[in-house]
Formats: sequence, C-alpha cells, structure tokens
Amino acid sequence: MQVIILSVFLCFGDAQPRKQDNETPQQIPPDPSKRAARWLIMMRNAAYGWADTPNAILALQLANDTWFNKQDLSSQLSVKQMQIELLSKIARRGFHLKDVPTGELSHYVLALTATCQNPRNFYGHNLLEAIDRALFHFPTAEFNNFYQFSQGVLAICGAGAPVKPRLIKDLAKGQQADGGYPFGVDATAMSILALSCAEKQRIHKHDKDEIKRVFGKAVNYLRIQQRPDGSFGNQHNTGLAVQAMIAANLEPATWRCPDALTTLTRTQHQDGSFGQFFQTTVQVLPALAGKTYADVNRIMCEMAPIMDEDEESFLMTEYDLYDPEEEPNHYVSNMTVQYTIHSDFHPNVSASIEITVPSNTSFIDIMDLAAERDERFRYEAPDTKWGHYVSAIGEVTEDHDEKRYWTIMLDPDISIDEEFEVLKVTGYAHGTEGESGRLRGHFPQGLHQSFDGELPLKVDEVVVPASHVINVRVPISPP
Repeated sequence: MQVIILSVFLCFGDAQPRKQDNETPQQIPPDPSKRAARWLIMMRNAAYGWADTPNAILALQLANDTWFNKQDLSSQLSVKQMQIELLSKIARRGFHLKDVPTGELSHYVLALTATCQNPRNFYGHNLLEAIDRALFHFPTAEFNNFYQFSQGVLAICGAGAPVKPRLIKDLAKGQQADGGYPFGVDATAMSILALSCAEKQRIHKHDKDEIKRVFGKAVNYLRIQQRPDGSFGNQHNTGLAVQAMIAANLEPATWRCPDALTTLTRTQHQDGSFGQFFQTTVQVLPALAGKTYADVNRIMCEMAPIMDEDEESFLMTEYDLYDPEEEPNHYVSNMTVQYTIHSDFHPNVSASIEITVPSNTSFIDIMDLAAERDERFRYEAPDTKWGHYVSAIGEVTEDHDEKRYWTIMLDPDISIDEEFEVLKVTGYAHGTEGESGRLRGHFPQGLHQSFDGELPLKVDEVVVPASHVINVRVPISPP
C-alpha cells in the first residue's frame, strides 16, 4: 500500500509521498528516485565517469537539476570526464564528426545541454551540425532506425535549434499504420519525446497539425501496449514509455500512471538499482522523478558553474545550426540569398524573400527557412534514386501530362566571382521542351563544376535533385 501511495503522488508531481495517519516517519518508503541516483553515483569509476557517462549525467541532472553546481566538485569532475571522453572519440576518428555514430553524438548533446554547455561550439566542433547532416541523409547503413532518428531530432530541439519541417515529415512517413515504429515501444516512446519538444517551437500551423496527428497515433500505440500490471514490457521499456506519457501531458488516470510506477518501484532493489543494471536504472531514473529527456531545455542554465557570466545563452533561434563565427578550421562568411518563385501558368504565384545564411549552406535548408517564414514558399520534395527533387512550391504542383515542372535556376544576369556575396535563385515553373544535356547551362561561371557530368535530366525541364543542389558552393574570400 505504501508503494501505491508513492506512485500516485509521483504521477501528480508531488515531491514527497503523503504520510497516512497511522504511519510513523520511519514507515514512509524513501524516494525511489533518490535511491536510484545514489546508486548511480556509487557506480562512478575512478575517473568520475561511468560505462555510459553522458546518459548517467543526463539522468542525474534531470532527476535533480542542482546536481551539477559550483559547490559540488565531484559533479564537475564527472562533466569534465564526459568532455574528455567525447574529445577522445572525435580524435580517434581523425577529428571528423561525421564518423562518430549519430546515436552517441545525440547522447552527448542531450547531456551537454542539460549541464548548460554549448553543443554547437564544443571545443570548436559543431555537434548540432553533425547530427543535422546525419538526419538529412537518413537512413544509412550505420544510422537506420527511428529510435536513433528521433533521438537526433530531440537533441537538436533540446538545444534550442529549430526542428526543420522535413524532419517532421520523415517521422510521419516512418510511422506504421498502428501508430508505432519498428522496434516497438522504445522507438515509439522516443518519437513522442522528440515531437513533444518540436511542438513547443514556433512552427507553421500545417506542421503543428502534422505533429498532432503523428503524436496522437504514437500515444495511442503506447496505450495499447500497456499491460494489465501497468508496465510496457520490461523495466527498460517501461521507464522510457513512462517518460513519453509524461511528455504527452495526459491525465495520469488515462494511461494508468499509478500502475506503471507501482510496477517499476516494486522491482527496485534495496540498493536503489533496477536489477543492478546500469542502463535500466539510467532510463528509469528520470521517470521516477517525473522528468523526461524532453525537459533538458527547461533546466535553469544560470546555475551552471562553467558558463561565463557574460556568455550569451546558446539556445538558438532562426537558423543557427551552422554558426559562421564558430565553424572550425576554415573561414566562413555569411551570404544573402534572394529566393524568388514565379509560375507562367499561375499569375498570382510570385513571391520573393531574402535570407542571410552562412556560406556553404545547402539550398534545401534555405528553402526550409523560407517556408517557415512565408507559407507561399512551402514545398514538397519527394525522395528519388537521384535524391530529393522539388515537385511543388506553394500551391503549384508539377504536371507530368502538361510537362510542367519546377526548375531551380540562378539569375542569368549575375556573374559570380570570389568577392560575390549575394546569390539570386529563382524557382520557375514552365513547360518548354528541351534537349538532354548538361545542367551547367543554368549556372554562371564558378558554380558549374559541381555539376560536371551528364545528368538524367533535361536542360529546360529540370526537376532539381537536392543532392546536387546542396553541393553548390559560393566562393567568398575573407575581407
């Protein structure tokens, strides 16, 4: 009975269990989250790390957001050990972030964010950019399940960077008919955590509606998976599923929260662990404290001991995944892109927008930014064997019967040299028959080298693969 009382009040967010009239203080069970945290701290090694240091730090900081503080040297040593471990992983791979597994990077980004550190300038490395790049190329041989994908989205969102519309679309496309994802409860729960974070951002109404639809189906899937005892499978599954249901902000009774937490706390060992398994305890701890991985951006960062008082908040707005001032090892400058859409067949379809981004930004990302700022620039880009191609912008969709396609072209009146800092790109819908050949005819001198070679496209009927567009590089010399 005591455990049931405790779980009920954990579901409603009370910090302490309520004492019954006939109980003495000694009869009240100790807080299971504090017991689990104590066990985790006891498992720390001589270097002040763990078998999985970032996940341990994330769980401890979520369970108690004052764990990492100026007065606690041991917590600072643990965070420093996490930094050393990540730097070592990066160094072993020749300082190429793209070679560090995306799932591992996501763990580190969540833990760094939870301890108020800047993941887009981790000793000169932009971890968010690396994750964002991996998400764009998903799936690959090494990065191919929606648990990892959702965790990457959550890492970016938790750090305050914008979740791009295409990531929401990818989560929607990957969802199965029953609302779940391959690998079941864990992957579905992680998708809920990612979507719960993304939903709080300033996004277009269409994307919010998409999130609500995918989110609702995923939550219903977890409800169906919940067993009569309140669990969602084993302790590991249940810990993550409880986090997801907390993030969904549902009434506790609607998903039998008391039963779920009762089942968890009954399996907790006297030492505070769950089966003396490190990973299980790490996953269960935030749930016992009523917290979730989606809460990393709610931690009060002014309490962090290593952030300089005059350092600006690293929580990002607008387009900040690729930081021009902090990109390592090479000079990066901003460029202004003037992006215009026009259709010969729809006189009302004409709009222009200017967006300033770092050089080397992919055009697909520029299109994402334009769509977020102005719904007239919303677009569809289905995937093909050549990569993504633009099939619709605004209300105008390609028409194969009429041979009308969207073409992405550079302004023919502009020549590009090393000092050029303004790039004009036009999305143009037309239906002229053309000859097969090279795409270079559409691009001024200085850019066509990225397109050297025959393409499976017609010069005047170009359906532009984003995989080619993102390789365009505008040469800009430092002042």
